[in-house]
Amino acid sequence: MEHKRRFFKMHVCGNDFMVINATSDALELSADNIQRWSDRRKGIGFDQLLVVESPLTHEHDFRMLIFNGDGRSARQCGNGCAAVAALVKDLGLITNDVVVLDTLGGTVVCKLADVGGTQATVELPPPVLNPVDVPFLTDATGHQHRIEIQTPINRCIEATVLSMGNPHAVVRVDDVETTDLDGLGRALQQHKQFPDSVNVEILYCKDRNRGKLRIFERGVGETQSCGSGACASMVAGRLWNCFDSRVEIEMPGGFVHVEWEGPAQPVRLSCNPSHTYDGFLMHM
Repeated sequence: MEHKRRFFKMHVCGNDFMVINATSDALELSADNIQRWSDRRKGIGFDQLLVVESPLTHEHDFRMLIFNGDGRSARQCGNGCAAVAALVKDLGLITNDVVVLDTLGGTVVCKLADVGGTQATVELPPPVLNPVDVPFLTDATGHQHRIEIQTPINRCIEATVLSMGNPHAVVRVDDVETTDLDGLGRALQQHKQFPDSVNVEILYCKDRNRGKLRIFERGVGETQSCGSGACASMVAGRLWNCFDSRVEIEMPGGFVHVEWEGPAQPVRLSCNPSHTYDGFLMHM
C-alpha cells in the first residue's frame, strides 16, 4: 500500500485539475478515491483528475488518463492536455516545446511557448459530426438536431451535436446569463438519445470573432471553463456561419482562443495553464 504520493494542482481559466505523475510507478485508482479527492469541502477539489503515464507507443511522449470528479473515465480534455504539457516540461520530464499526448479521444499535440507566462496551443483531432459516432441516437443526418426535453416543462430545443473525442451538445442562446443551464444540462445529460451522456454548452455569438460560453460537463456540473467545450462551440459557430476561422471564447473563468479551418481539419485551442500548488496524498 502506498502511503505518500505527490500531486500537482493546476487550472486553465478556473477549470481545475489534480495531476499525478505515474510515469515511474503504477497508480491504482478507485472511483471512491477520486470522488473523495474531488470534494471541494472535504477533499482537494477539482473538475478532473489527470494521470500521466509512460507512452504505449513511440509516437507519443506520454499517455494521459482523464477522470471526472464522479470517478468515471473521460476520453478528452483540452484544458487538461495544456496543463499536463506545461507540467511535464516544468518537471523536466521532457525538454521539447512540443508534447504529444495519447488520450482515449485520440492523439493531441501541444505546443508550448513562454509569452509572459506559459502559453499552450493544443491541437485536437478533427471534430466528429456523424451522429452515430458521437454517439447520438437519431435517424436524422447532419449536425443540427431538434431534441424534446423536460426541464420542468416539455419543450423542444435545437442543438448542434458533435464529438471532440468526447460528446457535446451546443445550444445557441441570446443570453448565457439568464438561460437555465443547470436544468438544460441535466435534461440533456439524462436524455435517452445520448447513451454516454453529453457535455452541454450554451453559446452566444457576439460577432464573427467573439463568443460567450457556459458549460455543463459530464460528471462535474457547471465549470468555469472547458477546452473541448470551447472547441466544440467554435465548430458549432462555424457550422452556423456565425464565426470566422479564429475566435475568442469568453467563459466564466476567462478567455481562450480557438482556430478551425473547417471539416476534416484539426481544432486548435490556445490557453494559459497555471500551476497552483503541490501536495501529498498521505493515504491511498
